[in-house]
Amino acid sequence: MKVYKSFKIAGTMYYEALFVINQMKVGEKVDLKLEDNIHDENAVAIYYEGKKLGYIPKNANYSISTILRAGWDIFDAYVQRVNRDELEIDIAVFVRER
Repeated sequence: MKVYKSFKIAGTMYYEALFVINQMKVGEKVDLKLEDNIHDENAVAIYYEGKKLGYIPKNANYSISTILRAGWDIFDAYVQRVNRDELEIDIAVFVRER
């Protein structure tokens, strides 16, 4: 499997990342969900065990949001790096193989 995109989650300090970051491990799955957002029409939120961590950064979300909006569920996303001291979480997004 090849990485489609990877990035640092945007906005972790504003959502629930603080409450789950200590239990997160590299390689764990996260969920991508489209979101109506007045600040970004292509907003894709990232969730871990039902807790909102933040968003795909604006400079990386267009293609993923477009594909999700078309109704295609083709992505798998995983924790790539966790920096507990800085409340930073990197995610790798893969396109599911057939």
